[in-house]
Amino acid sequence: MVDIQFKKSNIMTGIFLCIAFIVLLLFIFYTSSNSYAPILIFLICITLHILYFHKIKFWIDHKNGRPGLSIEEQGILNNTADTSIFIPWEEIQSFESGFFRTQNQIFIKVRNEKKYDQVKRTTYLTALNTIGRLFRSKPDLLWIDVDVLAISEQQLLTLLRSRLGKNNRQG
Repeated sequence: MVDIQFKKSNIMTGIFLCIAFIVLLLFIFYTSSNSYAPILIFLICITLHILYFHKIKFWIDHKNGRPGLSIEEQGILNNTADTSIFIPWEEIQSFESGFFRTQNQIFIKVRNEKKYDQVKRTTYLTALNTIGRLFRSKPDLLWIDVDVLAISEQQLLTLLRSRLGKNNRQG
């Protein structure tokens, strides 16, 4: 088993930037006309979501010693999404990077993507996922956010692909 830890400095930078952005939006909110209020409130809500589910959650996991990604004999445990997900090696077809979403994210291509769009979550995250499906073609739980991990994207891709190849030879 290989555990890849969260990168504390990247998480802290993300937390700081989110808080700074919220402060800026609040300043603009209080000093501007009311016509901008709905947009500013919407941006504050999005930033609060990112702050909690993509920054503070990772910080708490890091403090509790939980790795960002575990590569196990049976599969991968991805803790870099808003909901932790285990994906067995038998379901993984390949790992792809850079051309689906953004840089420093790896997409886990699986045999049945719809299965990972129907994972049980909180009511709030289920509602957001339902809305999110209108804007993306791939389930959000199948992305590994390398930016918050203590490994480079290329190193992780090499590690994941070699482990997948080893699993395919054994199976």
